[in-house]
Amino acid sequence: QTDAPINRGNSGGALINLNGELIGINSQILSPTGGSIGIGFSIPSNMAKSVMEQLLKNGKVRRGMLGINIQNISSELAEQLKLKDTKGVLVSNVQKDSAAEKAGIKRGDVIISINDEMIEDGNTLRNKVAGTQPGTEIGLKILRDGKEISVKAKLGEFESNPAGADENGRNVAPQDRSDEDVQNGKLGLSLQPLTPDIAKRLDIPSEVKGVIVTSVDPNSPAAEEGIRQGDVVVEVNRKLVSTLSDVRAALEKSGDGPALLLISRGGQTVFISVKPLKK
Repeated sequence: QTDAPINRGNSGGALINLNGELIGINSQILSPTGGSIGIGFSIPSNMAKSVMEQLLKNGKVRRGMLGINIQNISSELAEQLKLKDTKGVLVSNVQKDSAAEKAGIKRGDVIISINDEMIEDGNTLRNKVAGTQPGTEIGLKILRDGKEISVKAKLGEFESNPAGADENGRNVAPQDRSDEDVQNGKLGLSLQPLTPDIAKRLDIPSEVKGVIVTSVDPNSPAAEEGIRQGDVVVEVNRKLVSTLSDVRAALEKSGDGPALLLISRGGQTVFISVKPLKK
């Protein structure tokens, strides 16, 4: 981000420092009028240089890929996972036959460094991996169940449109109700088992197992955390669930504290910490 004046038509131009050195390529501005208000954005010069060199050498840009879905660690998630701080990234899904799976990385792992460089957040890891050539072996340090583990991963190649990346375009509101559909007074969610018929109608992948959210109390913590109708709860407090009894049993573990849910939505999974409803 820069406060240097950038106006319409400046995209692609050079951003230089006081010494006349190239430090970025202008790309965007934030402006209600179209003129500069001192908030502009540029692509860092080292990133632009890497892209240029690859285009000249290969005719295209090749980016490394681990094959994982990650999320930043909030203070609530850090507490749930018994982490000392919010540094690193949480692995919410590992793609089949990916570099990460072959390296032994598992869902729920926390990646804290790559090639001995600490990972602050998801953007740091994405940029490091994307900036590394496919086929390169990298070293990762991860936290799993409170223990630090070192693994080696040979990066795959990033594809522009990987399968399952698009979560739009489908109706996720189930219409069926069953006798098993209950209102969970603790979280403010109505749930029912995910049957093959419901999964087929909602275009949910057959490998996704769990209980589906049929309604959400709009005033509940679950709604505040973004859980919505049609989401599939795969885990509760790190326990796989497929029935309402499974959910109740797993919730007992958290008592009156927050529950850690693993949600599947549009082919992606994410961990969400949900506080119980106030009594």
